[in-house]
Amino acid sequence: MTAFTMLWRAADQRTRRGLLLAAVLAGAAELCAAGLLGVSGWFLTSCAVVTAQANTTWSWMYPSGTVRALALGRTGLRYAERLVSHGALLGATVALRSRLVRAATTVPARELRDHRDGALMTRLTSDVGAVGGTAGQVVPPLAGIGLTAAVVVCLLMVASPPSGAAELLLLVLSVATAVTAERRARGHRQTAAQAWAAARTALLSARSALPELRCLDAVGTVRDQVADAVGRARRAEAVAASVMRRSRLLLRLLAVAGQTAVLVLALAGPVLTQPAADAIGEVLLVAAAYELLETLPQVLRDHGLAAEAAQRLTDLADRAFLDELPSTSAPGAPLAGTPGALVARRVPVGVGDARTRWSAVIEPGGVVMVTGPNGSGKSTLLETLAGRVSPAAPRSVLLDGVPVGSLPARTLADALTLVEAEDWIADATVAENLRQAAPDADDDTLRAALAVTALEQLPLDIPTGPLGGALSQGQRRRLVIARAVLRKPSVLLLDEPTAGLDDRTAVRMLTGVRRALPDSTLVIALPDRHEDLIPFAATHVLRLRATPQAATAT
Repeated sequence: MTAFTMLWRAADQRTRRGLLLAAVLAGAAELCAAGLLGVSGWFLTSCAVVTAQANTTWSWMYPSGTVRALALGRTGLRYAERLVSHGALLGATVALRSRLVRAATTVPARELRDHRDGALMTRLTSDVGAVGGTAGQVVPPLAGIGLTAAVVVCLLMVASPPSGAAELLLLVLSVATAVTAERRARGHRQTAAQAWAAARTALLSARSALPELRCLDAVGTVRDQVADAVGRARRAEAVAASVMRRSRLLLRLLAVAGQTAVLVLALAGPVLTQPAADAIGEVLLVAAAYELLETLPQVLRDHGLAAEAAQRLTDLADRAFLDELPSTSAPGAPLAGTPGALVARRVPVGVGDARTRWSAVIEPGGVVMVTGPNGSGKSTLLETLAGRVSPAAPRSVLLDGVPVGSLPARTLADALTLVEAEDWIADATVAENLRQAAPDADDDTLRAALAVTALEQLPLDIPTGPLGGALSQGQRRRLVIARAVLRKPSVLLLDEPTAGLDDRTAVRMLTGVRRALPDSTLVIALPDRHEDLIPFAATHVLRLRATPQAATAT
């Protein structure tokens, strides 16, 4: 799907009309600019000729009026084009981004997790901006170049067929030069981008492994690798810049050749084939056309960036424009917020030689307790149940009869919440962190959620610090659990929720969660030493081992 096609399909009828009108206005403005240059040259030359001939019958009023009309028309059309194109660009970009954001909610959670490094956000911001730029940076300039070149060639064909044929050939050569140069430069820019990415990856890896590199005396090797990648990137960028400079020089030489050809063919022979004023006007018309062609490499570069962005957005756009499927759910998906049974079918559990398979049907309101020492696979099991780790069989984990891995992210997020052992906390206040789960919740609701997790003494306006560093480990754990309770999920997975808590607080917090979510399925992973802290009966108990001993389930 091309960038313009993507933008066109996302826009409504009004925005589409704006895109077309902007292209027409841009073409008319550039045509007025070319006409102004040509008519001005003809007018000045004619004035000089009639002055030299002392011709008092020649009228300057009509040419002067034409020059003024063309000047006003160029200014007005360019201003109108800016207004229309900017409005259409904003409308089309907003429409496209909205469609893609809605489509992102239909992406399965496992695929969505692959974009946690910010790739999806980059697509929805930078890439959509690049695609949207097609409406203002590519289509109007191309319309101006194409319309002006076509009119100039047609006028030359009428005035002097040899001049028209010569200019057509030179204009085709100019376009071919610009296209070829842009393709070559794009290849070198892609090489540079890959080299910069390699250098950045090597630097980040070296930073995280710096102590080990020092011990192995490998810092110099990594430094050489980074320097080599940076050198390759800079060389590729230099080659791309050189290609563009040579193309601009060649375009200017072709422009000189085109203007010279018109002048020579118009004034060739023992007798002038055309009046001098007409020849000068034609030369300046040609000059205007070539002046626009000099902008073609930049326009093609913008088009290339938009095309690359559209290619990266294709998968998401296919979801956005797949009208026969609803945008917020998948076939067979449970309704958001509707409790459903969680089914595990021979899900691999444990690690190493202790690895076995576990099957269970957890009805709504059930409680699963998973115990085991550190490294026994408790967190992996919870991530598998949440759809973040792909099980061996595609239908190993079902939520209300649908594989969790195929559920759209939005549906899965409404139905299931996983609280990880080290969950993310924003550098904001306690209230702002809680409102990530319930944006419209009032202060009383937030305080009630904190009371559920025995955090009622924590002020709502207290800063949490970077990654929750201003809070203790137990406070951080209970804050993210309170945030999960506000979501009211059908299934709540808690990975070692009692870490950093004394027994009394841990029992109070687990009791509060059960009371706040009486109909929700709870899957709670605990270390062996905290096995007795759950204050309510578990419908399923799974004990994992880190030694060659089979896991036991009850």
